[in-house]
Amino acid sequence: MNPLLLVAALALLILYLVKFAYSRPSNFPPGPPKLPVFGNYLQLLAGNYWYPYRELDRLTRRYGCKVLGLHWGPVPTVVACDQQSIRQALAQPQLQGRFESIVTKTRAFDKTLGVFFTDGAFWAEQRRFALRHLRDFGFGRRSPALEAEAQGELEHLVKLLRGETSAPHDKEVYSNGRALLPDALYPAFINSILVPLAGARLPRDRDPALRATGRTVMLFQTAFDTTGGFLGILPWLRHLFPHLTGHQNNQRSSAHLHGVFRDIIGDHKISFTEAHMRDFCDVYLKEMEKLREEGILDKTTFSEDQLLLSMIDFFFPAATAISTTMVFAIVFLMHNPHVAERVQEELDNVVGRSRLPHLDDRVSLPYTEATLRETMRRATLTPISIPHRATEDTHFMGYDVPKDSMIITCLWSMHMDKEFWGDPEAFRPERFLDDQGQLLKKDPTLPFGAGKRLCAGETFARHYLFLFFAGLMQNFRFRMPNGQKPPPMDGHRPGIIESIPPFWVEVQPRD
Repeated sequence: MNPLLLVAALALLILYLVKFAYSRPSNFPPGPPKLPVFGNYLQLLAGNYWYPYRELDRLTRRYGCKVLGLHWGPVPTVVACDQQSIRQALAQPQLQGRFESIVTKTRAFDKTLGVFFTDGAFWAEQRRFALRHLRDFGFGRRSPALEAEAQGELEHLVKLLRGETSAPHDKEVYSNGRALLPDALYPAFINSILVPLAGARLPRDRDPALRATGRTVMLFQTAFDTTGGFLGILPWLRHLFPHLTGHQNNQRSSAHLHGVFRDIIGDHKISFTEAHMRDFCDVYLKEMEKLREEGILDKTTFSEDQLLLSMIDFFFPAATAISTTMVFAIVFLMHNPHVAERVQEELDNVVGRSRLPHLDDRVSLPYTEATLRETMRRATLTPISIPHRATEDTHFMGYDVPKDSMIITCLWSMHMDKEFWGDPEAFRPERFLDDQGQLLKKDPTLPFGAGKRLCAGETFARHYLFLFFAGLMQNFRFRMPNGQKPPPMDGHRPGIIESIPPFWVEVQPRD
């Protein structure tokens, strides 16, 4: 080949790559140049492979802004990183869409189903129906019946951690004063969400199955981050690297949950009676039967597959996210024993030892509640939440956002913002209390998001976190065995939610 032609070809290639790297939508937020195919994703991984969202935070300082403009693969991406931009992104109607990907479709029979990963009229109808009827069974509101179920689960957990249960399978998670976390917690929270979804807790001899389900759900939670990682950009990689890309764990977790809820729905169809609605599953089946009789079921958003995915969407955060938050609280208090002592002093003064805490105690336990808030700030479970999609061309924080752009809300950056918090690395519940020691009315954290995409399980999660955290702190001290150090406060296992890998902890009854 002619050397001059080769030089010219290389020069044109370099010119093209430079032009590509710096090409951006008009009036787009500032950000780094991009690469073909991967956009800025490889750059984020190079900056911080395990926690690429922390590289987002670093880039905001480099570019002197709180709103970044990137590309996730070929997709223009706007990243909101502070209180103002995140709250606006979560509130702006044009930014509430969702993205389809191989990750979301694998769990939904290669369809777009459920509540978490759908949008538009489909999402609005299904979410509205689910929340309206789940409330009838105690979900999302104060419910004496559901609180009684929670108290029953808490009582059993306290007995388990005191070594007072005799079931052989309990030795899997408790032995000689030591408990395996989070596995010991899974049955309590799984049973609690099954009550409004499926009508009843499972008997105690099913605890091993519930623990297995919790572990299986964690396969999905830790398979990739909420963008889908490399699979979100190059879906065909799942065929070459099914394990490394997280696709295999997604398949295993999804298949397990499909089996669990197929059985629940099948049992409900056999025992269904229109005169007595036991739970959400019954109500949904009744609605489907009504639409079928009208001859329009196939023209609606209702289907048995949609019922299954809706139940899974409400189930898996309760099954793993609440127990993971509880583990973080225990670990943080082992690192900060003065906080644990103050929580227990407050519980002793308000509740005493003769009964377990209940929800009426919350208002009288501000430091306990502040400790939970600080836990959810310090360990942002979903550091970048679930990405949103711009459903139309729109204007955001002074910039133009093209239709189908990705919107990422970096909640970790917001919760660790030194300008806002002063000492974000410190675990300091007092930041949520006023000068009189009362809980601040306004909570500046967003562990459950905000706006129309606010986590539907926030009320449920806050109630159960309070009851179980207060109950465990009232009854136990937690220490690491044999002088071991507690798991670190940073450097957690990444994923859709960050988590601490299973570990054994000494559980010392306070009496």
